[in-house]
Amino acid sequence: MTWEIVAGLLTLCGTMVTLGTVLAKLVKTLTRLDVTLAALERAVGEDRRKNGAEHAEMRAKLESHEGRITRLEWRGVPKSF
Repeated sequence: MTWEIVAGLLTLCGTMVTLGTVLAKLVKTLTRLDVTLAALERAVGEDRRKNGAEHAEMRAKLESHEGRITRLEWRGVPKSF
């Protein structure tokens, strides 16, 4: 073997190690991102479910309030104005 071949093999090995390190860090980061997005999706889904329940409750209260106002209007509340 000549020194050029040895230098080429060492350069090739160094390049592989460098690329392997970068790829390992990238895979680790992407895995953490995937886990974080899954947790975020669960949290947003839970918030949407809670908001839906709260909105249904508010609509029910408003509907009963509208009925109460209608009954008061039809009953003929004395006008004091």
